[in-house]
Amino acid sequence: MPGPPPGGDDAIVQGPTTLLLAAALLLAVTLWRRVLLRRGYAARELVSDLTTQQRAFGLYLFARLLQWVIPDPHYSIAHALRFVALLFGAIGVIRLLETLLFAMRARFQAPPSRIVRSLIAWSSTLVAAAFLLRIEYKVDLSSLFATSALLSVVLGFALQESLGNLFAGLTLNAEQPFEAGEWVSFGKYTGKVVDVGWRSTRLITSDEDEILVPNGLISREVVVNHMRPQLTDTVELTVAVDLDVSPARAKAVLREAVEGCELALKQPPPLVQLASFTDNGVNYRIKFHTDGFQSRGRALDQVQEALWYGLRRAAVEMPYPQTTISFRERAAEAEERRRREHLAEAEDLLGRVDFVQALSAGARRVLAERARFVEYGPGQSVVRQGESGDTLYLVARGEVAVKVQVDGGTERELARLGRGALFGEMSVLTGEPRTATVVALGDAALLSVDRDAFERVLFAEPHLAQALAATIARRRQALDAARVQPHAPAAEETVDLVSRIRSIFGFQKRAVGD
Repeated sequence: MPGPPPGGDDAIVQGPTTLLLAAALLLAVTLWRRVLLRRGYAARELVSDLTTQQRAFGLYLFARLLQWVIPDPHYSIAHALRFVALLFGAIGVIRLLETLLFAMRARFQAPPSRIVRSLIAWSSTLVAAAFLLRIEYKVDLSSLFATSALLSVVLGFALQESLGNLFAGLTLNAEQPFEAGEWVSFGKYTGKVVDVGWRSTRLITSDEDEILVPNGLISREVVVNHMRPQLTDTVELTVAVDLDVSPARAKAVLREAVEGCELALKQPPPLVQLASFTDNGVNYRIKFHTDGFQSRGRALDQVQEALWYGLRRAAVEMPYPQTTISFRERAAEAEERRRREHLAEAEDLLGRVDFVQALSAGARRVLAERARFVEYGPGQSVVRQGESGDTLYLVARGEVAVKVQVDGGTERELARLGRGALFGEMSVLTGEPRTATVVALGDAALLSVDRDAFERVLFAEPHLAQALAATIARRRQALDAARVQPHAPAAEETVDLVSRIRSIFGFQKRAVGD
């Protein structure tokens, strides 16, 4: 049904051009908002702005529709519909221009804070509403607020908390103790700042929960910014060690465990300090740095796991309250049984190694008695390429990966070793640096035999050096043949290995047949 014909000032509101323009803007805003919704949380703020504009243009079109639907409306109704259409049309245009302006600015420099944008939006809306009220209804809001002291008092009491949060937000925006993207703590709240609004600050916690903290509450708390003055985060923890372990040894074991963790930065280096003596043992304070507060939890998990395995390998006890009820004879029997089981397993593993088979039964017994079992956790390095070593290892349980560093510094996995596999023997017997890095793929138990054990065997039976050298030479020739690499004759390889074994164990002047 056609409405009143356009004429005079009404042509601005009721003209078909304005109606088509509003419909086009509504369609454009709707499509833009739908595209941004696919980007998820990253475009949440812009989607919220477009929602306001979408509603404003929708209400403008609704008011225009009512003007056409209502037949011969009363002057006051027509005037009210005209005012509503003008108001929501102006709000939609102003907010759209503001969004476009800030979106363009964000492409070249940091966008203004949420509270500044909110103040600009509300101020521009109030100015537009006051202007339209003055034009359409001849209402002067300035004189109304100036002459109504009672209204001012009522509004002051009603908006006391909101005004407090507003001024607190303005203070936070001026001082900028934190910015969007930084991890902060105040009171019982800790999270990553998303934005600072005029009433509250939005945070995302480490559990991926969103919380809104009133700005007034933040202004009364001590704010801790975990990303200033540096982006790295400092982590401290305390570990108790048995009192019988010397401080120097305890510090070395703890420091080595932390240095082997990827999430613990090498610079600045980890710090281990003796913190206090207690009834149960000695407390050591460990301090290390991570890439940022967001990796704090993962770093603590990795470091504490490495500490457990490191102390276990070093046979260092972590004291804890316990009650043990046993007979001394029974305890001694249990200890002896465990010792026999370990010795039997060590003899079984060593008996599978070809160059150990070349030793006498007494020499093999010495190696088995001096061998010990060590444990490594997932991802922990047993040996590193290029380092010197004085220990060889046999895999007792679990699996390890052999990796070498190639051009560019990247590591390539060569093989995986299971139970009975041997590695590290050349570093022990000849002093060569480690030729590869060996990493535990899960919980791994290894049998370790150090150079001191071989030194005892070879000084007691020096003629065994010849047998060891001959066996190792055959192993190396077979390996080189498999790799299609040139190799020296077996006799020359044996002589060279004998010389190096005698050199590393310090009995060059003793005859092999002595």
